[in-house]
Amino acid sequence: MPNSSEDEFTIVEQLNEAQIEQLFSLIQQQWWGGKRSFDDVKLMAQNTSLMIGLVETHSGKLIGYCRVLTDFVFRATVYDVMVDQDFKGQGLGIRLMNTLSNHPRLQQVSFVYLCCEKTLFPFYEKWGFKPYEGRAEWMIRVQREE
Repeated sequence: MPNSSEDEFTIVEQLNEAQIEQLFSLIQQQWWGGKRSFDDVKLMAQNTSLMIGLVETHSGKLIGYCRVLTDFVFRATVYDVMVDQDFKGQGLGIRLMNTLSNHPRLQQVSFVYLCCEKTLFPFYEKWGFKPYEGRAEWMIRVQREE
């Protein structure tokens, strides 16, 4: 598929019902998303602090997505950066991350966290992310398996 132009895709910060269904399908494409239910995805979208959707302009189809949970001052954590498999290789993940990194509501945030596979480190380093080597270590409590 040839490289896409900017106006073939529109950035949105809210999803309509059809796009939430498309978000669920997009999540199902991911190695980590197979056990997520539609109802949980819908609830997640309703409770996300900031979401960036990439929508195909002519069809209105959601083809890319990322989200942030944040207090908009001290901390923000980036989740679910993804592009539909049929649209990969067109620089759309870069567009999502550029939009997120330059978002006016995130400019005051002190620390932006992101968790990803090590193979993706070079991709996210373009926006200043690096392995965390601070004094604190992350911990996790699993309350239900996904």
